[in-house]
Amino acid sequence: METVGPPIRRGSREERREATVRALAAGDEAGCAYCGQPLPPIPRQGGRPTPYCPADPERYGRWGAKVVTCAMLDEQREIWVTVYGPDQPMTQLDTRALDEKLGSALSALDPLHAELSALRTHVTDQTAAALKAREEAEAARDEALEQARVANGERAHAVAAAEEARAAEEAARKQSEVDREERDAALANAATARKAQEAALAVRDEAENNRQRALEQAAAAHDRVTALQREISALRATAVEDLEQARRTAAEAQQELRASLTAEHESRMWEQEQRLREQAAEADERVRGVQSAADQRVAESAAQLSQATKIYAETLAPLHAELGELRARVSAQQAEIDELQRLREAEKAEQAEETEQSEDGGA
Repeated sequence: METVGPPIRRGSREERREATVRALAAGDEAGCAYCGQPLPPIPRQGGRPTPYCPADPERYGRWGAKVVTCAMLDEQREIWVTVYGPDQPMTQLDTRALDEKLGSALSALDPLHAELSALRTHVTDQTAAALKAREEAEAARDEALEQARVANGERAHAVAAAEEARAAEEAARKQSEVDREERDAALANAATARKAQEAALAVRDEAENNRQRALEQAAAAHDRVTALQREISALRATAVEDLEQARRTAAEAQQELRASLTAEHESRMWEQEQRLREQAAEADERVRGVQSAADQRVAESAAQLSQATKIYAETLAPLHAELGELRARVSAQQAEIDELQRLREAEKAEQAEETEQSEDGGA
């Protein structure tokens, strides 16, 4: 191993360290704070920059169990400067003075060496204790971090469970409100259905009354038609009897005239025949009048019968239509009532099931 003198000391140790660390942080070329050799840049993965060369046992050798480094030498030199002042013979320019004072310096260095050995031993013990304490602190920190992670996980699970419970409670509350609204709507629909049923019953009763009145009117019209038919038959019989009576009267008159003609004088025969023809014409006129009156009364009775039949048919047609419409409305309202009753039964079943579930949950 080549023995070289210490490098020239420029400025204080803190100034050199600060300049080296600043250059490393800036990415510039930085030299060791002790020997001045270029230092490698900070690795990409990061790390704490050091202002000294890395430990190399081939460079300065060892001091007991430790490797002598630039950091150690720089610290020792600062101790020397602190003890003996800035004019110490530790530079290349003061080697002669160092040789001249070597004898006296060695005797003075013995207590320093002993103190340094004790100091090194104390520093080693303190460093080992500090490393052990740091390891214990790191282990405690890792354990605390693990406990904090577990606690955070449990807290996250608890928060998620609380959120789920809150969401379930909100959903149950909304479902309860929806059920309450549906129940109120069902009750309102039931009341409406009852009113509609009552109205339908009233309409049905009115329809029955109208139908009864229509049947009574139809029966009255039928009775009237029957009476008219009977009256027409009586008129026809009366007309036939009048016609027969008129014919019998005419025959009797003709017989009387023939009898009177045979009894009277021939001079008056022409006058009697004239009178006979006049009486026959009058009898024929009376027969035609009776026949015309009978035909007129028969025609009027037939017209009244036709009008009564037409009125009867016109009266029954809207009644049948209204009755069909009322039956359709009653059927539709009955279907709505059945649907509402089904919904009410379903709601009662759901309420009973919810009550049973709530009782089971409470138990």
